[in-house]
Amino acid sequence: MAAGGIRVEGKTVEEAIRRAAGLLEVLPEELMVEVIDAGSQGFLGIGRRPAVIVARPAREATAAETGDDPGVPGAGQEDEPEPDLEAVVATKPVLETGTVMELAGEERPAYAWVEAGQVHIGGGEPPATIIPGNHFELYVNDRLIAGEVAVRAGDTITVKPRVEQKDGQWKLTVASDGLTAKLTIKPGYERTWKLKDQFPASRLELKGEPVDVVLPAVTREELLAELNRQQVVYGVDEEALRQACTATREMEIVVARGQAPQPPEDGRVECLFCTSEMAKKEVSEEERVDYREMVVRASAAVGDLLAVKIPPRPGKPGMTVTGKAIPPPEPKDVELVAGKGTEVIDGQRCVATAEGRPQLSQRKGKVIIDIIPVLVHRGDVDLASGNLKFKGCINITGNVTETMQVVASQDVEIGGDVTQATVRTGGSIFIRHNCIGSLLVAGGIKSIYQSAEPVLTDLAQQLSLLQVAAGQLEQGARRQGGAAYSLNTGYLIGALVENKFKKLPSLAARLEQLTRGAEGGPEEQKLIQLGRELARAFGTPAAIQGLDTVKLAQMAAAVEEMAAYCREIPPEGGNITLSYALNSKIQASGWVKVTGRGCFNTEIVTGGKVEIQGVFRGGSIYAGDDVYIKETGSSGGAKTLVRVAEGRVIKASKIWPNCTLQIGKRIRQIDNEENQVMAYLNSEGDMILGIF
Repeated sequence: MAAGGIRVEGKTVEEAIRRAAGLLEVLPEELMVEVIDAGSQGFLGIGRRPAVIVARPAREATAAETGDDPGVPGAGQEDEPEPDLEAVVATKPVLETGTVMELAGEERPAYAWVEAGQVHIGGGEPPATIIPGNHFELYVNDRLIAGEVAVRAGDTITVKPRVEQKDGQWKLTVASDGLTAKLTIKPGYERTWKLKDQFPASRLELKGEPVDVVLPAVTREELLAELNRQQVVYGVDEEALRQACTATREMEIVVARGQAPQPPEDGRVECLFCTSEMAKKEVSEEERVDYREMVVRASAAVGDLLAVKIPPRPGKPGMTVTGKAIPPPEPKDVELVAGKGTEVIDGQRCVATAEGRPQLSQRKGKVIIDIIPVLVHRGDVDLASGNLKFKGCINITGNVTETMQVVASQDVEIGGDVTQATVRTGGSIFIRHNCIGSLLVAGGIKSIYQSAEPVLTDLAQQLSLLQVAAGQLEQGARRQGGAAYSLNTGYLIGALVENKFKKLPSLAARLEQLTRGAEGGPEEQKLIQLGRELARAFGTPAAIQGLDTVKLAQMAAAVEEMAAYCREIPPEGGNITLSYALNSKIQASGWVKVTGRGCFNTEIVTGGKVEIQGVFRGGSIYAGDDVYIKETGSSGGAKTLVRVAEGRVIKASKIWPNCTLQIGKRIRQIDNEENQVMAYLNSEGDMILGIF
């Protein structure tokens, strides 16, 4: 290429040519181009390099080839030298037409470009050429052009996009069972073309971008006609029809749903006791059974209702979307049969005629209920065995492990340890080894009364004092404010509880917790209801402010009456014997005896005596009778409380400081180490620390 060209870089060769045309103010096809480097995109951006060209106007290159240098006067023409391009640019004004720069007074060939969806024509002669392409209709001066056409500046150019339309597809299908009618939809579309902007060129082919408008595949009228043709008359979903007629994507939609037949309810036996796979065992009359190895899930007393037969019920017919009825299947029946220790009444109810564990077995459409009267559990009570609940005595040869429960209506004997578990019995509890982190309750509802008595006593005292204090504040406020003074008694009670009687909410919550889930007769229900009412009355600041002196008086009287009733419960039965206790709670209606090392951080509540042959260190004792402890507290000052009913005696061979002794309402704090102590009340009601 002749000298005088410019060197231009771009991402591609085409971009470099467009840049060079802009710099030299000519059309791209008016350039002579030499490609120095075609460039490369590299791999993932690595090794990328630009395209490099050298370009100059074609007329300069032609002049150089013929020896007519436009920059030399007289070269190539005899009459008039061609002015230098730079000189012309320097002396002539520049006019801006669209995006193309032209030199004023100099005529150039015609060219066309597209900007903002409009075709523009610039330049002079010869004319530019426009090719409409496949997607547009071209009108020049309101005349439709079939192929390419020559245009000049001043021509009226109109471009209209061609429209392509594709109809949607749809199909309605009724399921084989007749319960659904499903519509499959593939929407159609209408496609037009948007004219793309293009650079100036003497030969311009119109290019466009497609613009699609989705068309619904089916109209409501067409869909209703097809439903009618296929006789779909039941369960038509109007909302589904609307969605189908406006769908803009491929989809399947259920436009009608039938009604499936309602299945029948077979005859069945509803067991009112807990069953498990391990407990089910079909036993013949000749087979010998070792009941001690049975896994027990439930137990029953004489007269308990064990099972009820639910008779079969027919189903209801359904309906297809085409309006045809679907008949339901026939139900099956079952027979309830009495086994050992049970009786079936009127073929519908099975009741126990003996005490023990109910067991269910099934044979050919029959459900048989038996009562197993023996429970000896060999091994540990753990997750494999499940919780043991039995109306009678339970003998466990192993341990009671973490989170497990043992509940019996009579005595429970445990050959190993009780660890982080619960043992509740209506009789006594005998543990050969230790109790760690567990709850022991002996004596049934009696033990709950014994546990509730000290809490009720404290509640009665606190309520009485609160009632007096509230009454005094109320009277004082009325004297100062006069007869017309309006007093918020609830606010006064709330302030007193918050500042002076802080123990009341916790005492009420403790009573409710002790009685939660308890069972019994009318008197027991009174205690349970009282616990709930107190917990509700002192549960929140808003509830406390809803109280008044009349309500306080009623609650105080009810609490005192229940405390007196609890004190009258005789401490008979419900005894607990164990070797050692740690971090546990022990409740007994009778006495508690610890035969080994003693108790650590343990709470004992009993209606009878307490005898600890070892150490009682940390925790509390609430006893309705005398207490004997070999050693109480610790040299480190572990906080320990021993409390007995009024008129009873506390004996301890050794008492460490920071121990508290309480007899009735009399309290004595031990500040020094004491030996052979016997605490009792004298005739004046004062606590005496004697020696035994």
